[in-house]
Amino acid sequence: MCIDYTDLNKACPKTPFPLPSIDAMIDSTAGFKYLSFMDAYSGYNQIRMSQADEEKTSFVTEEGLYCYKVMPFGLKNAGAEYQKMVSKVFKEELGEIMEAYIDDMVVKSGTGSDHVAHLERVFAKMRQVGMRLNPKKSFFCLSSGKFLGFIISERGIEAHPDKCQAVINLKSPSSIKEVQGLTGRIAALSRFISQSAMLCKPFFDLIKKKTQAFEWGPECQEAFGKIKEYLSTPPIISRPINGEPLYLYIATNEEAISTALVREEEGVQKSVYFVSRVLRDAETRYPTIEKNAFAIVVTARKLRPYFQAHPIRVVTTMPLRKALGQFNVAGRLLKWAIELSEFDITYLSRTAYKSQALADFIVQGTSGDFTPIESVWEVYVDGASSDKGTGLGVEIISPDGDRFKYALRVNFNPSHNVAEYEAFIAGLQLVAATGAKSIKIRSDSQLVVNQVLKEYKTQDETLIKYLRKVEQLIGGFDKVLVEHIPRGENETADALSKLAKSELDKERPIIVLEIPSPSIQLLEMVVFQTRHEEEWYSPIWMYLTKGILPQDRNLARKIKRWSLEFTIIEEELCKKGYHHPWLICVGRAKADELLKETHQGICGSHQGPRTLGKRIMRQGYYWPSLRRDAEELVRRCAQCQFHARISHMPPNHLKPITSPWPFDIWGMDILGPFPQTRGNLKFIVVAVEYFTKWIEAKALSLITSQKITDFLEHQIVYRYGIPNAIITDNGRQFTGAPFKNYCRGLGIDINFASVCHPQSNGLAEVSNRTILEGLKKKIEGTKNTWPEYLSEVVWAYNTTPRSATERSPYALVYGMEAVIPMEIVHPTLRTINYSTQRNAERRMEELEVIHELREEASARQAEYQRKMRRAFDKKVAPRHFQPGDLVLRKAAAAGKHIGKMDPVWDGPFEIVKSAGKRAFYLKDAQGKVLANSWNASDLRKFYP
Repeated sequence: MCIDYTDLNKACPKTPFPLPSIDAMIDSTAGFKYLSFMDAYSGYNQIRMSQADEEKTSFVTEEGLYCYKVMPFGLKNAGAEYQKMVSKVFKEELGEIMEAYIDDMVVKSGTGSDHVAHLERVFAKMRQVGMRLNPKKSFFCLSSGKFLGFIISERGIEAHPDKCQAVINLKSPSSIKEVQGLTGRIAALSRFISQSAMLCKPFFDLIKKKTQAFEWGPECQEAFGKIKEYLSTPPIISRPINGEPLYLYIATNEEAISTALVREEEGVQKSVYFVSRVLRDAETRYPTIEKNAFAIVVTARKLRPYFQAHPIRVVTTMPLRKALGQFNVAGRLLKWAIELSEFDITYLSRTAYKSQALADFIVQGTSGDFTPIESVWEVYVDGASSDKGTGLGVEIISPDGDRFKYALRVNFNPSHNVAEYEAFIAGLQLVAATGAKSIKIRSDSQLVVNQVLKEYKTQDETLIKYLRKVEQLIGGFDKVLVEHIPRGENETADALSKLAKSELDKERPIIVLEIPSPSIQLLEMVVFQTRHEEEWYSPIWMYLTKGILPQDRNLARKIKRWSLEFTIIEEELCKKGYHHPWLICVGRAKADELLKETHQGICGSHQGPRTLGKRIMRQGYYWPSLRRDAEELVRRCAQCQFHARISHMPPNHLKPITSPWPFDIWGMDILGPFPQTRGNLKFIVVAVEYFTKWIEAKALSLITSQKITDFLEHQIVYRYGIPNAIITDNGRQFTGAPFKNYCRGLGIDINFASVCHPQSNGLAEVSNRTILEGLKKKIEGTKNTWPEYLSEVVWAYNTTPRSATERSPYALVYGMEAVIPMEIVHPTLRTINYSTQRNAERRMEELEVIHELREEASARQAEYQRKMRRAFDKKVAPRHFQPGDLVLRKAAAAGKHIGKMDPVWDGPFEIVKSAGKRAFYLKDAQGKVLANSWNASDLRKFYP
């Protein structure tokens, strides 16, 4: 029966349970003497459906509607669910005595008695869960059999004869579709076919010509014949033993790369896996050595489990260890080196009579001595000095003919001879980084070459130091040939030296470096000790000098990967820099000394951490925590903290003040002084209600605590009732006894805003600004007439809809909009059709729904605050404080006069307790607690 569950599968989420690796299962099954192959009888149907999901499998027939009570075939997650069940039931047996891929199972044993015991153990588990087998597809106690499309036996892994015969019996394709079918069949057998991509290249070229007429040419027929001949006797693949070394052989040509992974058993090499790949357009232009490196990368990606479980020995004549080592020859080589560094890979150079074995890999074996072939690197150097600057050019040619070009810019003003010596030294240092032992170095400077060869006597003190430096570097090679050549034969290095001192330094194939100071300074400076056993670089030093790695496998991989960036120069560990050729590695004690001296020493000016770290690296030093240590030093520097820039980014997220109902929360503030008027009026006390935004304001001559108390009593309490809370600043009018006692008597909470932080009472501050702007625009002529217009400004505010509520404060207080003078001059419908009775009825109706009006306004206000909070929070730079923290306080916020040379922060203070989420009480160094709270925006942490 076949049911289309397409729609059901689309609606079902994917079960996140992976299927086992077929290659891993085949490898773990091969090599056993006794094998039993079992197939579950209608395997999926042996799993019950959840009762709630049975109806989802319904299907219609002529006899009615039916559904499955067991898991049917065709469901998206059927395979994963069955594999999950098998993995759970045979949890203890899988990988040890049996393997299972969905409903295909195999029991493996080395002896007959063990096999019987293993079968009993497996059958017992099957009886427990009621699993049934298909007798027609189950076979027991065989020496070989078919499993997952392969033939497995004690000998190893063999290609299925039916698959091979399907290709052998195939006629020559007559269409593109048939060619694609052929390549698909070959791909299924690719593990057994040596250099399959090279053999199939004519087929791939034919498939690309889709727009042209199909033509099966002689080249395709020849390749087809070779494949048939190869598959007539395919090789037997061997099963690797855990932990044993595997050998990798490489074959490359202009169009494809191939590798053979083999193992050695009793002096005989046996193939494990063949990998082959056609090169794409850009890859075909890789140099030979890069193609070989790329072949290793491709193989490592495809056979990652093998590379992780086994040491890999790459057998080749190419200097791959050098190319994938410390020498930064090209971006992709460095990237590949980092990618391969996690694996245990070593490179073995084969002798001339050895070749790459196994079919087309021409090699007789890997046993015997692997002697390295002497490789000579060629170096061309030149230095150019002029009024426009000094540049050095270095061209390095590898034994494979690959060319690497360096242009070095000199940041000091040397003479021409010194420039030539600098180029000579740079060439020696760069080629030494490759691990080369035999070099030929050529220069067009007759003076330098003859002084190095002792043909000329050196009398200049500076040149004597340079010559001594050259001799030290030459001592690091086994064989060095120094040769003078005419300028015409040194054109590339000459062009590079001119390029270095020009602005054309962005050409991709050329690496442009900088030399900040003369190379001979390294001979005169105090060199830091770099071989302390407890320093960070000790494992790297041990690996580079003695080849010793840590016992921990993961740490060993890390060290191998990291050591690509390091080398040893003059018995010192150095790291390759991007702006400088090499950086000396220093330990903890010297690092601290360097940081302090550079930051606050004679030549220090308390630079920021980024500049501090960059300056130390430009001096030629390195340690891995340089940037972090620089940040920590600057953060704890007292002078840097007291003179630090003030951040204008808010420290906390916005917390809008919300009033649950009208007249519950009021904000109060003092506005003034203004020009004195009749009655000596100079100030305005303003109160704004947080729900309706209603304003009460009154002009005062004095702003004593008693005057403010009278305003609160007569203008607010007697009119609108006793509020729950009042928000004020820390002025004496609000902290005085009359105001506090009055509020305490009525149960009114007083919430004081932080010092110099008006945002804590933001609505009152905004109301003040609105009143002030209104008065300035109203006054004409004499400024002391402002009290006459105060009521007009307040009235205009209270009858104007506010953005937050989209209603006027008047409407939210009285339930209707006020009649304004404009409606008298230009009558509206409600003034024209005015009726006392109708007005009273309408008034009562509006009072009935005033609660609904206020709820709508509250919802709009909440949405307005949400948008405002979202915009505000984008600018937040969080600063968290807690009791016990040491902090600095803005000097300006404390009312101190700040001169040009004065610190902008004072303190330090200790946080005593929190006065809310964003304000804190402080105490000074003498233990005195400051009177008022301070907002987080006026504080910053102090690091002693």
